Amino acid sequence: MRLRALHLGNVRKFAGKKASVTGIGDGITVVSEANEFGKSTFFDALHALFFEKYSSAAKTVKSLQPYAKGAVEVAAEIETDEGRFRVEKTFLQRKSARVLRMSDGAVIAQDDGAERWISTALGSDKNGPAGLLWVRQGAIGLDPDTRDETVKQLETRRDLLSSVSGEIDAMTGGRRMDRVMKRVAEELKTLVTATGKPTGEWRALNGEIAQMEAELSELDAQIDKLSTALDARKQAENLLAQLDQPDARAARAAGLAQAEGALEEAKAHAGRVAAAEQAHKLAQIEAQTARGRLDEFLAALERLASAHSAMEASRGALEEVASQTAQKEAAFEVAKAAADGSTAAVTEARGVLDAARKQAAAQAAKARAKGLEKQLQQVDEVEKKRDAARARIAASAATPKWLAAVEEAQNAVAAQTAAVNAQAATLAVTYSGAARVTQGSEVLSDGVPVMLSGSTDFELPGIGSLRVDVPDGGREAADALSARKARLAEVLAKAEAQTLAEARDLAAARAQWVQKLQTAEAVLQTLAPQGTAPLRAEKAAADLAGAGADDAPLPAQDALEAALTKAQAEDAEAQAVLARASASHAAAREAAIHSQAAAQAAQTALEAAQAKAGHTETRDATKADLIRTDAQAQENASAKAEALENMRAQAPDLGTAQAECTRAQNAVTAAEGQLQKLQLRIAALSAEIHAQSEAGIEETRDTLSGRLDAARAKEARLANKAAALLRLRAALEAERSAARDTYFGPVQRELAPLLSILYDEAGLQFDTDSLLPSGLTRAQTEERLDDLSGGTQEQIAILTRLAFARLFQGQGRHMPIVLDDALVYSDDARIVKMFTALTRVAQEQQILVFTCRTMAFLELGGTRPEVDIHDL
Repeated sequence: MRLRALHLGNVRKFAGKKASVTGIGDGITVVSEANEFGKSTFFDALHALFFEKYSSAAKTVKSLQPYAKGAVEVAAEIETDEGRFRVEKTFLQRKSARVLRMSDGAVIAQDDGAERWISTALGSDKNGPAGLLWVRQGAIGLDPDTRDETVKQLETRRDLLSSVSGEIDAMTGGRRMDRVMKRVAEELKTLVTATGKPTGEWRALNGEIAQMEAELSELDAQIDKLSTALDARKQAENLLAQLDQPDARAARAAGLAQAEGALEEAKAHAGRVAAAEQAHKLAQIEAQTARGRLDEFLAALERLASAHSAMEASRGALEEVASQTAQKEAAFEVAKAAADGSTAAVTEARGVLDAARKQAAAQAAKARAKGLEKQLQQVDEVEKKRDAARARIAASAATPKWLAAVEEAQNAVAAQTAAVNAQAATLAVTYSGAARVTQGSEVLSDGVPVMLSGSTDFELPGIGSLRVDVPDGGREAADALSARKARLAEVLAKAEAQTLAEARDLAAARAQWVQKLQTAEAVLQTLAPQGTAPLRAEKAAADLAGAGADDAPLPAQDALEAALTKAQAEDAEAQAVLARASASHAAAREAAIHSQAAAQAAQTALEAAQAKAGHTETRDATKADLIRTDAQAQENASAKAEALENMRAQAPDLGTAQAECTRAQNAVTAAEGQLQKLQLRIAALSAEIHAQSEAGIEETRDTLSGRLDAARAKEARLANKAAALLRLRAALEAERSAARDTYFGPVQRELAPLLSILYDEAGLQFDTDSLLPSGLTRAQTEERLDDLSGGTQEQIAILTRLAFARLFQGQGRHMPIVLDDALVYSDDARIVKMFTALTRVAQEQQILVFTCRTMAFLELGGTRPEVDIHDL
């Protein structure tokens, strides 16, 4: 079976419209459209046409209905060995199905009969080959979405591989093997679960054994506990006798008293050491104070000598600076008088030059006002032309968009006319005598074709009448042509045009006025880029500036500018002399201020040094007294330090004494507590021993042990039976697995050349249960399919489908491969190799590809079919 065309009516986004894909070729056909165009809608509708009953209201069918509701119509033109057929289904409303033979338009099957015809065309009453070969958008694996589809496709693969590997039954015993394995499974089901865990009688027996083992373990533990209790009581009694002896009690008390006395002595000595530390600190403070007073007095004497020298030096410097300052001030006054004279000369020369410049500016402004007046007149004339062009453009509806709509409508009429002509039947008469055939009152011309639609009557002189019936398809095309002509007339009327030529003349006339408007606006942009307001404001300013202008000749500005330049040069020289004199005078005044400040600072320092040193007659006595006090304080501090060190050396360790006392106290307390605990422990053990000795634990243990041995023997027999059955099942499965390897020979042979296009020396491993690839071998490394990248999984899935398609083809069961936006995860290099694989298979297989990747799929080549969408 090969697809030739697909037609949708009122499906999803094509609500109220008919969408068709026609011209599908034998090899690769690529439908390349943008996202949201509706490619997946075509794919889902095609799937519903072949795999959903016309009466179905399943979710997949309802998803095809647009929001506006209504009947969903799907049709496909297919070609088989018997010819070309049209398969149609209407879902949800007016439910129906039919198959038409396109050679004569005859309906060969309807409703349920049409469903059976479709199943036969698919080659199976299950899911058919298409379930393996049609890839939905976003699917990168081989497993379908639902369990039902999974089971159906597994059966399809098994039937296909069994048919091409017929020796499988001979090698495994066929259905006999199935019956044996079913019997083994039933036997195992009574013993173990699907995961191999015991069940039924075996599980119950294991529970009894576990319970008896637990009881036996508890009895053994009780016997051990009795023996342990006897030993523990004996040990407790011995320890109690040792702790309660009078000598032991006396020894603990004496040790505690001795430790407490040593602690009190250590605390007293620690108090004496603290007092010695305080006395040593006071002596250190007194010594530091005496030494500080002595050092301060000696430093004051040194500062006094330095202050006397600094005072004498500052007085000499002050007298010299005062003389230099007087000389600099006299020079400054002379330079200032000269500079004042030169500045007055510059002011006078600049005044004369400014008056001449103002007269020249006024005359120039007057001339500028005349030029602006002429420019404003030009602007007014252009604005009138611009406004006239705008009025003409606004009055015309013949826009480029309108003309494009007219041309589009005219093209649609032409295309539909061609379609009508292509679908219409024609009749031509060739006369050999005088009689003439008439249609109504018109005579048919000799050899001139007459187009027919519906029912047409002809009069045959001497014979009778002739009626010719044409199928309704021509009438539908004629109705569509009438609708498109009405649309053309409607678009033409928007600009009051009658024909396409008249529409083009109106559009050309409007385009000329648009050109005139653009020219006027360009001229206005040149004459008045900011509008006329700035020009008028500029003219008013020019009029105001030129109001006082006269026609008197202007004085020579060059001479005036030369006089000003000379005066400025003389003034600059005088200002430079003044600046130098001013700087020299300021420096002299600054030096005088510094000298005065230095002298004042020297006087202040001298007075401060005299105050620190005291009166001259008492300085020697003060120095001797401070030296004596310092020596006494240093000697006292040394004595206090020596006494502190001697006391520290003789001190006992307070921490050790404290620890020893605490240890002795804890020993007494622990001994008393242990005595009480041992007495309670001995009483509790005696009660436990008495209770257990009367329960007969050892006799109960012997009886339970015998029952446990019998149960274990029975459990061993059941375990051996289960192991034998599991081993038998494993052997049978191994035999079947080995035989099933022959399944994959044909598909591996088809896969090998395709897989080699992508990977050198690569191979696929197949799962014996799902009959699908489970891993990829590359460079002697095996990789699980789930561990591969999304792109690699997608490529393997498509190559596997191509291999299955080749197997179907070899059996004479041709089904097209349909890919909806596949290869979305493949990089640029891999996608080109996949195109090569598709092209190889397409030499004998039809492949239909829907994609939104126009540029990427240019490399695939193939037929590009016609896609047409129009109103129903």
